[in-house]
Amino acid sequence: MTGSIANMKKHYNQKSFTYVPPTPPAELIDCDNFILDFADRKFLNVGFDSEDKFNIVIHIITPSRYVSIYEGFLRRTFSLMGNILSFILDVPQKSRKQIFLEDEFTVVSNMVYRGENVLVVESKKKEGCRVLLDRKNLLKLQYMEESIFETFARKSTIIRPVVLRQFEIIGNYIDRELTNVQSPPKTVEEMIIFIKNL
Repeated sequence: MTGSIANMKKHYNQKSFTYVPPTPPAELIDCDNFILDFADRKFLNVGFDSEDKFNIVIHIITPSRYVSIYEGFLRRTFSLMGNILSFILDVPQKSRKQIFLEDEFTVVSNMVYRGENVLVVESKKKEGCRVLLDRKNLLKLQYMEESIFETFARKSTIIRPVVLRQFEIIGNYIDRELTNVQSPPKTVEEMIIFIKNL
């Protein structure tokens, strides 16, 4: 069982528990959305993360939590989908825990939640960032596999160079305008106002 789930278990057993939500995910540039379950508000967002050198990132988002994963990790997860689904469809047994996939950022395991086997996708870098995917969510995800990877291909070969070029043009324009200003901005707030005025 991964660390933060084990830590949360002891908190759930206490009488007074205060839920502390994780910090919201970074907003993605040129984001495509896939709906896993509209009623439960589970979505998959694919876009460029400006905080991560404009790499393509996937956010699996639920109403209270999220997890960020990369394309390679999702591809490896899809390659194990047959094993994962057979395990999830099996009779729930609380003592039967298994880690399906793990890297330095994310771990995929299973757990029993409300009498049903679910897949747990959890971040190893950010505390409290995890999502639970049930059988219905996994089948929908498998159904959308081709569309998701087509989106990756389009974003990496066509859109990423365009976005990087646009940021380069904007940066060069700001540099030119900044050299023409008689009193350049000295604080971060002044710089934000200067950029917004441009």
